[in-house]
Amino acid sequence: MKNGMKALLIAVSAVLLVAISVGLTVAYFTDKEEVVNVFTVGKVDISLDEEGAEENEDGTYGQTYDDIVPGEVYPKAPTVTVEEGSLESYVRVIVTVKFEQAIDEELTGEKLDNIFVNVSDKWVLNAKTVADDFTSVEYEYRYATTVAAPDAAVELEPIFTDVTFDGEAWGNELACLNNMHINVEGHAIQAFSFADADEAWSKF
Repeated sequence: MKNGMKALLIAVSAVLLVAISVGLTVAYFTDKEEVVNVFTVGKVDISLDEEGAEENEDGTYGQTYDDIVPGEVYPKAPTVTVEEGSLESYVRVIVTVKFEQAIDEELTGEKLDNIFVNVSDKWVLNAKTVADDFTSVEYEYRYATTVAAPDAAVELEPIFTDVTFDGEAWGNELACLNNMHINVEGHAIQAFSFADADEAWSKF
């Protein structure tokens, strides 16, 4: 850690793959340096999961939706659990939307924000970053309070519950989302020794 500060860190990540053309694919991936849906260090332990996610032949985890219909609502509820025995921690989720090619700047605004349905008020949007080349948009959601799980696991509210693409809002522009990827990555860091969440995440 910087400045000699010692802290217990934990990170898990998964990828939600969305391919929009003939069909829609939503999947979680873990890279070669991560354990599937859970990575533990010290006394901070979280998992990231989604009901219905299954292992695919290519090693990905998730669900596949064929013949996507604009306006239809598709269940997607990535959920973080702070596992039993974990210290009091700050928890956040990074949701990154990646496009196969650059899209118009106007499409990265409220229209894109609204593909996520029922975003929980327990998750506070701390930052939204649009890539300079308009090939990705990153959302940083922080859980509103610290979370401790000394005696039992604590399942947090899903960040959002569904994904939808409003036909009236998107129209023919929906084609711009062909092979779009949505990466959902969960992080936790112990709260002890940090003045606030900003300081904690600056050390992550």
